[in-house]
Amino acid sequence: MRIILVHGFNANPTMNFHPWLASRLRDERFEVITPELPLSTKDPLILPEIIEKMKDEVGFLKSDDILVGHSLGAFIILQYLEAVEMTETPRAVVLVAAPWKVSNAELRRLFIADLDADVLMWKAREYVVVHSRDDELVPFEHGERLAERLKARLVATEGQGHFMGEEYPVLLEIITEIANTPFEFDPGMSLSDDYKDLPEL
Repeated sequence: MRIILVHGFNANPTMNFHPWLASRLRDERFEVITPELPLSTKDPLILPEIIEKMKDEVGFLKSDDILVGHSLGAFIILQYLEAVEMTETPRAVVLVAAPWKVSNAELRRLFIADLDADVLMWKAREYVVVHSRDDELVPFEHGERLAERLKARLVATEGQGHFMGEEYPVLLEIITEIANTPFEFDPGMSLSDDYKDLPEL
């Protein structure tokens, strides 16, 4: 099972909680991929180039992949799911301190195409939004909005701010819980089949 950890703006895989979480997950025998993306003030923030970099480092998504994105990296994961060709549906997407929209003019260029939540809901078997109520960079309401639109499980925490510290056991717990919980249904399997009783032609 692969865990794909995507860093946020002006960060990289060696910053914040990423080294600790990657190490702990590898201790649990997960394959961990930590793409380093051009997401900083020194980069031109060209979304197609960011998506291509993700493709180079992640490749085709697999049915047991769990994608974990922090802050703007969570938004990039959603853009990636919309943009890439998929033959399998990832096991889960975990969005940590993720923005729904941004007001910063420079970052807003990444939001040139509105995300289609109705499409994204089918791009992963499960979505989990993790947001701290005291996040001053991305208000808690963003997490609530994301969870509502994606029909996601919302994990509301206290005291974690924007998750820019070194260790967050709650993230390890969520990922291992997902990985150890069998998923019995593919997307859409719970919907009724309106055509099942039609006569064959």
